[in-house]
Amino acid sequence: MSETELKKILLAVLLLLLAVFSFLFLADRAAAPATHAATVGVIDEKTEDVLKLTASASLASFGVSAIPGDTATPIASKLADFSEYFLLILCVLYSEKYLIGIIGAGVFKVLIPCACLLCIVSLWRHPRLFRRLAFKLAAVGLALYLIIPVSFKVSDLIYGAYRESIDTTISAAETLSDETAPLADAAGDKGLVASILDRISETATSLTDKAVDTVNRFVETLAVMIVTSCVIPLLVLLFFLWVIKQLTGIDLSAGLAIPRRRGAAAGEGKNERSETA
Repeated sequence: MSETELKKILLAVLLLLLAVFSFLFLADRAAAPATHAATVGVIDEKTEDVLKLTASASLASFGVSAIPGDTATPIASKLADFSEYFLLILCVLYSEKYLIGIIGAGVFKVLIPCACLLCIVSLWRHPRLFRRLAFKLAAVGLALYLIIPVSFKVSDLIYGAYRESIDTTISAAETLSDETAPLADAAGDKGLVASILDRISETATSLTDKAVDTVNRFVETLAVMIVTSCVIPLLVLLFFLWVIKQLTGIDLSAGLAIPRRRGAAAGEGKNERSETA
């Protein structure tokens, strides 16, 4: 056996051990919640804030609906709508939380072992082709694995700057709910509502103004939540796709264009056959 063949066999054994190690150990480690404790902590913090915002918006909406006047009803309806928006954000946060482990397991159980096996094949057959395929698989896998942690690391910088504003929104909604709670309890009795307004030294107009201010705060908070929970992860995903394209030449959007071209070519072929007929 030549020295070259011996080196190939030793390298193949090392790559095989790496594939087994990735499948048996790295996959479990990548899927374990403890590995992503920092990212999961950020997601849990945002989830708790979203739940508080949802409850505050619902309570404030119920209280504002009891304020006398025509302007209170649309404000209460708008506050109720925020609960639906925050519910969508909550679904996104839970999806990202569980995708971290799923993607990690998929990368180290499938993509990395396949890349190692392709490297082994490249030692004896078509080295340039199989090495390029192995590099592409490994690059795509690592990029997918890093998307969610990196996106939350970036979004946490923005979220931290607006955290005080979010707490202020929750506090304002709770205060408004406390001030309008007696009105909600007395709903339907105009005389009792008027006496309550006199006792709390607040007019319906001033309470409505507070409700409008609370709506504005919720709008700002919702924008922050959308940017940090949805927009930034999407931008990070696009950035990683661009990096994958630069490193491997893989353009994921090209797969959408191929069926159209084939369909167009098929249509042109049919037109040509019909004209010939």
